[in-house]
Amino acid sequence: MRFLRVLFPLAILGGFGCSSSSGALATTDGDTGADDSGAADAPTIETGGTQCTSARDTAVGPVDKVSTGAVTVLSDTAGVKKLYVDATAGGVNGGKTNPWIYVKLATATRADLTDRQAFTSTDWDLAFKRSSIHTNSGDAGPGGGGARLSTKTFDTVTLADAINVKPEAWFDADCNLATDLIGGIKTAFDGWYDYDAATMHVSPHPGTVIVRAANGDLYKLAVLDYYGTPTGGTGTAGANFIVEIAALK
Repeated sequence: MRFLRVLFPLAILGGFGCSSSSGALATTDGDTGADDSGAADAPTIETGGTQCTSARDTAVGPVDKVSTGAVTVLSDTAGVKKLYVDATAGGVNGGKTNPWIYVKLATATRADLTDRQAFTSTDWDLAFKRSSIHTNSGDAGPGGGGARLSTKTFDTVTLADAINVKPEAWFDADCNLATDLIGGIKTAFDGWYDYDAATMHVSPHPGTVIVRAANGDLYKLAVLDYYGTPTGGTGTAGANFIVEIAALK
């Protein structure tokens, strides 16, 4: 039934304030990251860690248990993996008492970590919970990760597009939280979806997310479905991700 497709990313988030919204990131596909000689600039990758630990605890609401959500490889063709990720976290009302689910991109598997362990671990690359996604970097973790939304389609994204990838920067100098359009943490994945309050429907925003893993490896990722099923179909319950991902080399 249609009413099942209501989205509340986290129990701590506020309500939706407009009938139709897009949290699309500003894109920089026109920037080639090259100098006058045409050579690509070498990226500077900083490891993460936050000075705003108390504010991070409030924002994340860390849960001291490991997610039991599934991370399943549905297909693997020519280096492009299609994954199912169960980020339901107990449903619309259960997010506050259920942990994030952590994913290792190199193996396309779940990393069995509690939220507090993830704060100091480099053994994960992406964290999912309801509609929120973040990388292991900056204010989220000790890794050298990050993300950027490109306007390009998945098939056309290449290593040359892996520029201006940003780490997680959730707080200002006074540890005030940056929030997205619906009051959640403004992560490096901000803008991956559009939300229509009239139909209560989430749809992936056009484009592809350039992802940097905790160890600096580069990937491209596209969300295909937010209402997926464990077998790769489409259902009615949100936070069941179907994504495709491939390494950029």
